[in-house]
Amino acid sequence: METQFIGEHLLPGKVGQVFVASSFVFALLATIAYVMSVYRSSDKGWQPVARISFYLHALSVAGIVGTLFYLITHQYFEYQYVWQHSSRSMPMRYVLSCFWEGQEGSFLLWTFWHVVISLLLLFRAGSWEAPVMAVICSVQAFLASMLLGIFIGDYRLGSNPFLLLREHPEFMNLPFTKMANYLQNLDGRGLNPLLQNYWMTIHPPTLFLGFALTVVPFAYAIGGALTGRFREWVKPVLPWTFAGIMVLGTGILMGGAWAYESLSFGGFWAWDPVENASLVPWLTLVGAGHVMLVFMSRNKSLGAAYLLSVLTFLLILYSTFLTRSGILGDTSVHAFTDLGMSGQLLVYLLFYVLVGIVLFVKHYTKLKSTVEEDTLDSREFWMFTGSLILLVSAFQITFTTSIPVINKVFGSKLAPPVKVAEHYHSWQVPIAVMVLLFMAFSHYLRYKKTNLRETFSKMLWPFLVSVAVTIGICVVFEISKFFYAGLLFAGMLSFFCNIHYLLFVIKKRLVAGGGSVAHAGFALLLAGALISTSKSVVISRNTSGMDVSRLGKDFNNAENILLRSDDTLQMGEYYVTYAGKKQEGVNHYFEVRYFTKEGRNYRPAFTLHPVVQTNPRMGN
Repeated sequence: METQFIGEHLLPGKVGQVFVASSFVFALLATIAYVMSVYRSSDKGWQPVARISFYLHALSVAGIVGTLFYLITHQYFEYQYVWQHSSRSMPMRYVLSCFWEGQEGSFLLWTFWHVVISLLLLFRAGSWEAPVMAVICSVQAFLASMLLGIFIGDYRLGSNPFLLLREHPEFMNLPFTKMANYLQNLDGRGLNPLLQNYWMTIHPPTLFLGFALTVVPFAYAIGGALTGRFREWVKPVLPWTFAGIMVLGTGILMGGAWAYESLSFGGFWAWDPVENASLVPWLTLVGAGHVMLVFMSRNKSLGAAYLLSVLTFLLILYSTFLTRSGILGDTSVHAFTDLGMSGQLLVYLLFYVLVGIVLFVKHYTKLKSTVEEDTLDSREFWMFTGSLILLVSAFQITFTTSIPVINKVFGSKLAPPVKVAEHYHSWQVPIAVMVLLFMAFSHYLRYKKTNLRETFSKMLWPFLVSVAVTIGICVVFEISKFFYAGLLFAGMLSFFCNIHYLLFVIKKRLVAGGGSVAHAGFALLLAGALISTSKSVVISRNTSGMDVSRLGKDFNNAENILLRSDDTLQMGEYYVTYAGKKQEGVNHYFEVRYFTKEGRNYRPAFTLHPVVQTNPRMGN
């Protein structure tokens, strides 16, 4: 007799499964209809069919999102995804993090942003609608297949977020899932404590919006090649490209802030493989945007614009494969585990690699530049050279990050670098110096030909100021390494040159100075990160008189100070007091007050509230 399970809510899950299936079907139908609209342009009936199919696909995606949020907020732990990522003790403010913590949720977030972007494109694309939407809808079909969770023979296609816990392979044979009242005292596994952070409610959607925006240059480049409009595609895609640069860059910075705060990396960047996987496409997208500007001004570098636009999206797919295939499980602190979709992800990647290569080879002669070569004193030469330098940077990061993949595919035994940061810095610091120097003087150059004497005379004052500021910072912060001093000088020169160009050359015309503002900001970011991490002084030496090393192997008297309640100890230039703690759910907040001493009086300086989260799965 079949067990009648008590308290299960099966209807929402069935509705969600219908939405998943319809999302895939309508994305596939929209792809076919748009392709037919491209190749049978005389038949006007295909485009309305494609548009209606896409709208139905969009409604289906919205239905999946709404259903999954409903299950999480109502804590229906009979569903494996809800049980895996939520719990009764988790604050509701982290419900968004629960939604996209898992692979299925992150694929859904990516799909959702594609829908939003596509709806905007439908109103703006005009004659580009059919070829561009054909590409995007095909991408949507692939992404929708990641959520199907159906079996074709013994192969499972995708992973269904609406799978019941008792139907999941890891739980279906456990005794408790066969009990009729197994839900009575069931609580979820809970959100990873490292993700219970405000950054994780804004970092993933920003990052995935940046990922999603890379499909637009890709779709226009492929669409232009498919329709023979080899030159026209650059102009409409240029704003989308720089929007992607801005959003993806912001998402990466947010991820760095989260890692610094939650993972205790001790810096803004740790060259973790997952970090690298998001940085590399940003580098190539920046290169693509700049060669597009060259094409718009000089009608050249079209082939480079095509290649970098296609490569950026392919690197997004490759990073997805790296972080979700489980291959980086031993080398990254925040890669996903393998859900059995490695083969599916690989097919997804190889399909678009093949499309991009075939179209490039087929139309190579039409993508070649036909104008004269650049001269060293032209702006376009240095913009193109800078884009190539970014490509070299991307290649080096990708190669080192891909060592586990190379070893697995070719059976090699390449050893990843032991000192990860030093390895990357040895390559990336010189590259960053070159890029910053290009950014410093490129705005002073004109297209075609420039008077170099005039250019260098304009840069004289920014150069002198940069030398003085660099020397001062190196002395104050004790920066003695040649590479780091060079990076600091290049950052200062780029910052002051771009500010000078904005204020005195183009006379504060912000419309013409957008590039200068962006370059100055980027230069200041790199210089600021270098300065802030250049000097680290440990002041928490133990002065309590008790040996803190007895507390465990992670404690030592040179770096840890033991505070008793209401006791005051000296710590560097401060005096510190532990004033008590309070508990909010699983979080324990400790109040530590810092004072400075003037004569016999103590003056409050600031108060910190370090937090410990008790977690039965991952410890404190």
